[in-house]
Amino acid sequence: MKAAISGFAAGALLAVFAAPTATAGDSPSAPASADAVPDIDWRTSPLDLNLRGLNGERFQYHCPPGKAAPGLVVGTRLYADNSAICAAATHSGVLRPSVGGLVTIEICPGSSGYRGSDSHFVTSGAYDGPWGGSFIVWRVATDACPASTARSGRHS
Repeated sequence: MKAAISGFAAGALLAVFAAPTATAGDSPSAPASADAVPDIDWRTSPLDLNLRGLNGERFQYHCPPGKAAPGLVVGTRLYADNSAICAAATHSGVLRPSVGGLVTIEICPGSSGYRGSDSHFVTSGAYDGPWGGSFIVWRVATDACPASTARSGRHS
């Protein structure tokens, strides 16, 4: 009887905590259920996920433990949308790469340029020209896209 109860309990836990995984046709920005958070890797950017132009929309992703490779982040606080999400989250101080975790980003309009910096052992590059899309990594509920980047409509 004990084995049957243990087996049932283990099955129930798997049913409750097993999150569906994304398949090739699934959109990482639209999880299969309300509780599912899509996994991304250390090179995935909002541009890769087709999020440009969804200004003001927030998306949450799970970053695995890892390390930011050089050259994957452009900007400081406001990041170009071709920057890797997990690397930008580390640069901003929101994510500890040795642990990984949940990251929330907000899509912002493009900017006329991006400032580079060194932060949390990640170097972000500068870009001195206009770029069509940006994002911020959320730290607290009062975070928002800078007003100086505001533009209307979709940018491609």
